[in-house]
Amino acid sequence: MMDLPLEIMTEATFEWCPGFCVYLPTWPSTLKAWDLREDLARVYELETGTPRGFRYPSPIVVINLAREIDALSLLPSAFYDLSRYSYTQIFEPREESPLCDDLSTPHDSRCHLSLLDIQKLGMGKEASSHAITSLIQSMTSPAHPHPHHPTSNTHRRNLSASGGRNRTNAICTTASACRSDFLELAQLATQHYIFDREKGCADPLYVAEELGQLKSAETTDGEDCVACARSLEAWAVRERERLWKTIPTWFRLDSS
Repeated sequence: MMDLPLEIMTEATFEWCPGFCVYLPTWPSTLKAWDLREDLARVYELETGTPRGFRYPSPIVVINLAREIDALSLLPSAFYDLSRYSYTQIFEPREESPLCDDLSTPHDSRCHLSLLDIQKLGMGKEASSHAITSLIQSMTSPAHPHPHHPTSNTHRRNLSASGGRNRTNAICTTASACRSDFLELAQLATQHYIFDREKGCADPLYVAEELGQLKSAETTDGEDCVACARSLEAWAVRERERLWKTIPTWFRLDSS
């Protein structure tokens, strides 16, 4: 756990949850900080063998605390974190669940959301699910710029920036093969995240990052298109930034 930032250590914090007030996870407002938070959670899981959810206090507790002390900037990341849990985990938590902090039990009011926040959570989870489906579809949709289009502006800019050097890496010369690759990758991603509900199936930021690495430019061999791999990575970066900015809208937090 991390120390509570001084700017939100108010008197209300101490009154609301004594003993907990000196600890608060990082519930950041930037994607860069969120990625750092996730890296710390992964390290915690590897070093302790404990699920990463225990690295930080319960997002439900944080949401209720944020409401109490009017720290609304904490809500988007807290709601997003909570949305990655299943409804059973959220509404029927066990005592050893990450959704109940060390100071509470499943029957503690801090383990439960208000009716309004339950509604916001439901809308956010649905929007998150749609976001993952749209991400996968956009890899092959003609309505979006494709990494494998040899005439794309991205490829032209890459070629121009390199002064014409590394021509084989700057322009895709195997558009048909790359198109088939992307169709296959989209089908695999659909099976993994939509049908099989594997790791990350409720985490659009994670899915976007994983999709961006499906044709890594650092590991492609002579049979793969480096230009398309790099373009896919750039696409994933842009999509993650876009998704992060839309999270408050998913959970109807613009009006809180």
